[in-house]
Amino acid sequence: MSQKSYNQFWLEGLVPAVFTPFHEDGELNLSKIDEYCEFLLKNNIKAVFVNGTTGEGKSMTKEERKLVAEKWIFTASGRLKVVVNVSGLNVRESIELAKHAVHIRADAIACLPPLFFKPNSIESLVDHCKMVADAAPSLPFYYYHLPAMTGVELKMEDFLITAKKKIPNLIGLKFASKDLGDLIGCLFAGKFNILCGCDEQLMGNLVMGAHGAVGTLYNFMPQVFHRLLQHLSDGEMEKAREEQIRAQKVLRLMVKHGHSLGGNVAAVKPMMALVGLDLGPPRHPMRPMTVDELIDFHRDIDLVGFKNWDPANLL
Repeated sequence: MSQKSYNQFWLEGLVPAVFTPFHEDGELNLSKIDEYCEFLLKNNIKAVFVNGTTGEGKSMTKEERKLVAEKWIFTASGRLKVVVNVSGLNVRESIELAKHAVHIRADAIACLPPLFFKPNSIESLVDHCKMVADAAPSLPFYYYHLPAMTGVELKMEDFLITAKKKIPNLIGLKFASKDLGDLIGCLFAGKFNILCGCDEQLMGNLVMGAHGAVGTLYNFMPQVFHRLLQHLSDGEMEKAREEQIRAQKVLRLMVKHGHSLGGNVAAVKPMMALVGLDLGPPRHPMRPMTVDELIDFHRDIDLVGFKNWDPANLL
């Protein structure tokens, strides 16, 4: 793929970081992805981010991650762009997953930094990303900036300026940082596809120059965010803010319930059942809600009015 072709790849709008369906015994439930894909298409979703944080990628084996990516690409059949997160604890695993993404014809790949021995400089981070990106030279490459989880808090403006000289297929960032100043800085680094990775800051990120968003809430309340995007486009800031506040209400419940479950994903995965898609439990070290916890969770969801927001078009 030429540099011109890379520049033609561009994500905008909502990109759900999809959950991974599991059976009650924790095994993959790949058949559920068929229904999942149709649901997203019905909600005007154009792309998905597979095996990320929401998808519990780090809780799966390398082979399981390959199976999940293969299933999404087969099921989407070109109707959705599929971005595969190839992050691993070591660069060799990431390289293998990147090569696999090429083999199965993913549309793009994304990668976190190493999560144990961490890059402590821009140069070290760029070197890591280059090794992974070079393993998939035909695919656009996104760096996944998630400092709250990775502990790598380097400035992305500096990263992009340095990386663009060494990584031909670098297309942009999943910017999951709360540092809006750094996001603005990225705009000075050149033409890159910047995707908001913090659902609670979507409105602010878009106003500051982001082009779209990769996140969790777009799975089960996509229509709320579609309205937010439309209101912003129409210059109706107050209406857009109302939709963003709805997201905030759900995120507060996610944090409230997620702490005792071992992770926030365990507190929002049950939301999919509210829009007609039960995707099963999370994987250890997270745990599913008990019956009593689920009752409390549903009570909280009803109190914020979730079901009255027209959150999604159901199958």
